[in-house]
Amino acid sequence: MTTIGCSTFLLAILPAQGWGAFLLNFGILGVVVIVLYLLFGILRRVFRQFTSDLVLVALNVSQTPLTLIVFAIGFKLALQTLFVTPTIYISWFQRGLTAFLVLVAAFWAVQLLTEVVTYAFRQYAARSEAMWDDVLTPILQNVLPLIVYLVGGLLFLQAFGVDIQGLLVAIGGISFILGFALKDILANFFSGLVLLIDTPFRFGDVIELANGRRGVIKHIGLRLTELYLIDTHSQIYIPNAAFEGQEIINLSRPTNHYYYTISIPIKADVAPALAISMMEKVVLAHPDTMGEIHKKLELVDEFYGCSIPGVKAQQKREAGRQRLLAESEVNTVLAEIEMGLAHLADLISQLERGGLDVEERRTVQAYYLELCQKIGLESKKSDRHDRRRRLLSEATGTVSESTLIGLIRRWYLYWLKDPDLFQEDQQTLKQEWEQKIDLLKIKVNKLFWAISNPKGLDTRLDDLVERFREWLRENFKSSRNEWQDPKIWINDLKGDYTRDTLVRFYVDDIKLEHCERGQRILSEMRRELVWHLRQSYLSN
Repeated sequence: MTTIGCSTFLLAILPAQGWGAFLLNFGILGVVVIVLYLLFGILRRVFRQFTSDLVLVALNVSQTPLTLIVFAIGFKLALQTLFVTPTIYISWFQRGLTAFLVLVAAFWAVQLLTEVVTYAFRQYAARSEAMWDDVLTPILQNVLPLIVYLVGGLLFLQAFGVDIQGLLVAIGGISFILGFALKDILANFFSGLVLLIDTPFRFGDVIELANGRRGVIKHIGLRLTELYLIDTHSQIYIPNAAFEGQEIINLSRPTNHYYYTISIPIKADVAPALAISMMEKVVLAHPDTMGEIHKKLELVDEFYGCSIPGVKAQQKREAGRQRLLAESEVNTVLAEIEMGLAHLADLISQLERGGLDVEERRTVQAYYLELCQKIGLESKKSDRHDRRRRLLSEATGTVSESTLIGLIRRWYLYWLKDPDLFQEDQQTLKQEWEQKIDLLKIKVNKLFWAISNPKGLDTRLDDLVERFREWLRENFKSSRNEWQDPKIWINDLKGDYTRDTLVRFYVDDIKLEHCERGQRILSEMRRELVWHLRQSYLSN
């Protein structure tokens, strides 16, 4: 009955003429769909050879929507061959096809945004030092799909002849009313945008609020900022408008090294120089404090772990010694690279007067490639895109182990042997330094490309080199910072028997051990100082 009814309907609305052209076009459409299906299969095999899966994912999410779009467009064009003046039924059917195309296109766009664009932004954010891209990712994932579906819905209604101008005016009026009703939410929204654009922190940074509470930045939403409170092991959600108005101290910037202070009493009749010398040795001997590495290696066996000797102290001492030795090698190579970059900047400054000719450019490039080899990168040609563009990729083999990148990896692997680290720190340290290594590769390649193809930057190459050198010192890892050495101050007499001293030192990474590393080291340092001072009869 249904078949007879459909046949009667088609015979009623379709003319007798034009069936040949319609069937021909419909057959061509079928061939196009089959070819398109086969083409997707071929492209899928080709794209599997790529290192990145972005193109493959884009292909997978595009196959069904694109096939439906091609079929709908082809079927619509085929119907036009049947009618010079379409009937009302055919007009509504064609409008339905147009609305169907709008919905499929909207679904396709959302899939590309969520599965491809957002994923690409997430990968870029992991390699970037900026904050805006970390937050743009959830906005792309949550807000843009709603906008796409809203626009798609309006076009869907328009396809059926609905006048959307009046609807847009109504939406504008409703939005105006909601703006007053939801002003607090909108204030939090725009405050969140301000925090994202002009941000004083990044995700994972340890901050201190105005009330003295310390927390870790976990998430900045459209309305709320989520913090993990270290002391109470709890989450706190602060409206963005209130959070933006607070005075915030970022304990993770400019580095994860944090400054701690201890007040230690000593005997009033003790020679201050003697007490200062003893306390400096104790502070430097701790593997987790900052200071001149060679001095720390000389003192770690004699002055570390004396207050509570045991197996853990011995493990800590041995792991600390290996880590300090590895860091010393890193600092040596890093200092050579920093010095080489300074010489390169001077060389370019001398040669750039009047612009660099071909021979001078080759001289600069050769010098820079020598520095790149110390970093652990070597010149190769790209296999994709612009084959003429040379890329610097990571070197392989035993030689790479003595480069900066190889030494950095060996250093943090020794760091992972620290018995005080938690399980989560194993991933945190590796992820942090691998991200820095990826950033290093990107910046080295950008500078190499600028040196190889100045294109008007001849007089600014020395500034680019200096900027890269500054990034190495301030954002990657400094080879030596004297201001991080421990400092001890002797205060005035406290009565007739004691004198207070202030001991200040840097902890290597405040974010480790669930952000409690500094407190543990502070406790150990106080205990070690008191023990050594009493053993030397310098404290009561």
